[in-house]
Amino acid sequence: MGRKKNYKAPEGLVRQSKSQCWYIKCRVNGKLIYKSTRTSDIHRAELILSKVKVALLSLDSQVKQIVGRSIPFNELMKRYTNEVSSGKRSFRSDITNQKPLLKFFESRRIDTITRQNVYQFQDWRKNTPSERTGKPISGPSVNREIALLRHALKKAVRWGYIDQNPAEGIEGFPENKRDRYITDQEFEDIKKIAAARRESKHLSDIMDALYLTSQRKERILRLKWSQISLEDRTIRFEQVSRTKKVPFLLWINEPLYRLLLRLRSERSSMKVVGQYVFQKRDGSRLGSIKTTWAKCCAKANVNDVKINDIRHKAITDMVEAGFSLETVGRVAGHTEPSTTQRYTHLTVEATRAVLESLGKRVKVS
Repeated sequence: MGRKKNYKAPEGLVRQSKSQCWYIKCRVNGKLIYKSTRTSDIHRAELILSKVKVALLSLDSQVKQIVGRSIPFNELMKRYTNEVSSGKRSFRSDITNQKPLLKFFESRRIDTITRQNVYQFQDWRKNTPSERTGKPISGPSVNREIALLRHALKKAVRWGYIDQNPAEGIEGFPENKRDRYITDQEFEDIKKIAAARRESKHLSDIMDALYLTSQRKERILRLKWSQISLEDRTIRFEQVSRTKKVPFLLWINEPLYRLLLRLRSERSSMKVVGQYVFQKRDGSRLGSIKTTWAKCCAKANVNDVKINDIRHKAITDMVEAGFSLETVGRVAGHTEPSTTQRYTHLTVEATRAVLESLGKRVKVS
């Protein structure tokens, strides 16, 4: 709204140089308030200012939002999605995980959410069948939703909406440990089938790269030649988050060196254009390889095995080679040794030498 010449704004309203909105800057009941009114209309800003002064401690939602206290849960998730999740790799999963949270808490004011309410959400979620499959929701899935709730409420504390995070320290459901271990023979059988089929030949090289780096599938599929230095024998990974502590530099062992050398040579001879180590013919990055993997496994008569089991195998083999969980975890990008322990599938052979040493100490008649 325009202002008359020599117009002086009411005391308590100011303008910032880079903002069109009026800001409240005053002290009420000993509390300094410096918040945007979210409007450029001076008359509306004056009305909001008077509301804040008269009803600072009231339950009026507009006043509460201006002074930084108590917003509806759906408004919190909207701000969290726009300011925190947007642009991150977890954006799509955050959108999925927030749906049941929004359904349960809806427009409830976040300062009224208690720890008991969070546990009630857990019980409700576990007893509500999936709309897509009709099956009960798994414990780990509920844990991911609670984790999102915890992160959002943590931001709410930082943003001044609440004083304490009611989701902090909530006990989650036990995480499933996958017992399936892909053997050396199964690994070689699948590789052999993949190499023999023209349409899946790249899968054989991807399997070797996954095993020889112990990294996540997405990292290998996104791997670019600019990240690789064959001269220094290093692969450079970006630190995408504070929790996924993937090594900044990863050593290229001899088999991986030969693999990359061959791929680079083939790339040069065929005059392939593109930046990815594993890519389509048009130079774009490979998408999902689940279908190719499933076909090769079926052809090799290997059942109930996932491509991520190659990473499990690599971690297990490093532990069986005598390296500590901490060391292996640093290579694999785990934050806690307990995570590495969950990925480890020790075989009978790994216990043989230890138990044989005990057998030599006693005689049984």
